[in-house]
Amino acid sequence: MSSLEDISVKEPERNRFEVTLDYYSIGLSVLLMVLGLRHWAVIIGMLESSTGAFEAMSQEWQIGTMHLAVVDLVAAVGLWMRVAWGRVVWILAALSEIAFHTLFAGTFGSNLVIVLFHSGALIGFGTLFLLAKRTADDR
Repeated sequence: MSSLEDISVKEPERNRFEVTLDYYSIGLSVLLMVLGLRHWAVIIGMLESSTGAFEAMSQEWQIGTMHLAVVDLVAAVGLWMRVAWGRVVWILAALSEIAFHTLFAGTFGSNLVIVLFHSGALIGFGTLFLLAKRTADDR
């Protein structure tokens, strides 16, 4: 009879793109945590946004702020845990904010910095994801 020490489970080797993708996800999760907490600070009155206090915001801004306050924090947890639903929620949050400042610029105003950041983050994530999958498939 063999002991438990004799049984070894060989974990698959991870390529550099998979490791980089994990660190990228963790970095994004920290940033999303800060952004989500900032939205909550606006909601509870600790901070004022560029449009003023939460109570003085238009209804559209209030809904957008509440949406991002929840979605950013949920995405941050999912990305930190590196689970698939975290990526999906993050993509939803990023696309929401891009839409706010492009498609609905009349309501939310145009903010090129936010649009470029989220677009760049999505492109960077997509590139790393595809490279990790292609390298894993080559093994």
